Amino acid sequence: MQYNKFGRTGLEVSELCLGALQFGWLSNASEAFRLLDSFREGGGNFIQAATVASSENLLTQPEETLGKWLRQRSMEREKLVLATRILFPSQCPTKRKSIAGLVRDSCEASLRRLGTSHLDLLVCEWGDALQPVNGSVRPIDELLTGLEHLTQAGKIRYAVTSGFPNWRVMEALSRADRLRGCRFEAIQQKFSLLDQENFRTEMRPMVQEYRLGVIAQSPLASGFLTGKYGRSTGLHVSPRARHLSMRYANERNFNVLHELSEISHELHTTPAQVALKWVLHHKFITSTVIGCQHSKHIQSSLEATHLNLTDNHLDRLAHAGRSANSQSKLLVS
Repeated sequence: MQYNKFGRTGLEVSELCLGALQFGWLSNASEAFRLLDSFREGGGNFIQAATVASSENLLTQPEETLGKWLRQRSMEREKLVLATRILFPSQCPTKRKSIAGLVRDSCEASLRRLGTSHLDLLVCEWGDALQPVNGSVRPIDELLTGLEHLTQAGKIRYAVTSGFPNWRVMEALSRADRLRGCRFEAIQQKFSLLDQENFRTEMRPMVQEYRLGVIAQSPLASGFLTGKYGRSTGLHVSPRARHLSMRYANERNFNVLHELSEISHELHTTPAQVALKWVLHHKFITSTVIGCQHSKHIQSSLEATHLNLTDNHLDRLAHAGRSANSQSKLLVS
């Protein structure tokens, strides 16, 4: 597996990042261990768990499961890049605790669950708790202060944004410069054949100017690009599928899916593998988060890294995306 430099830092991360969000609830411990073992055997070193910044015990299973694997396998810590994505509740209890205090306590709890002395990356998810409130200290300043304290204490190495609007990323970089403290070293955003417009406009120049790493999230568009959903079938079978129908079921996206299927047939592979390789093909992508529930999904993702997409394949996918307006009428109600 290819390794890439992580922005301006000294880290090198595998081009695939194993997302551990489902560990402990969608994937039991034994299956999670098989996923982790397969990922490591394939050369992956980058693993991302998740937690919630809260005084309550919410979403602890991913880190607890990952921590058990680290202990049972006696993994050499320096050979792994461990990250946790911290989610802020919609109503942050700032009256009782500052954002900085909440992040500190959450990070320390994550370290206990993982059984490690530090996180390589703390990924901060944008949420309502980070919205400024009139007359209060800027939440982004509190967050940056908390991250600086954690960095100085050796509990995290670097910080990453996730889902931040572009201008909020710029604000955070500017505020970090004024505060002369920890700055964000990478961004994590949705990026797929169906979610790429943001990178075509403002994000790529910002990434290049500030030497930011880029972690691609949801490379298969929440499963839509696996090819298991058709124009009239498969989109009503579950709440998740209905969500996909509301977001992705339009003429443009089905055109992309059709071309994806054609190319995968020519290459004797799957639409999911072609869609993943399309993301990995972009040089500005540092790593791509994959969410797997079975060991075979790990193997499929590893095989995708070796695919060769020609200029013709890339042009056909680009043309399919332009052939109908991205805001066309939904085909599934």
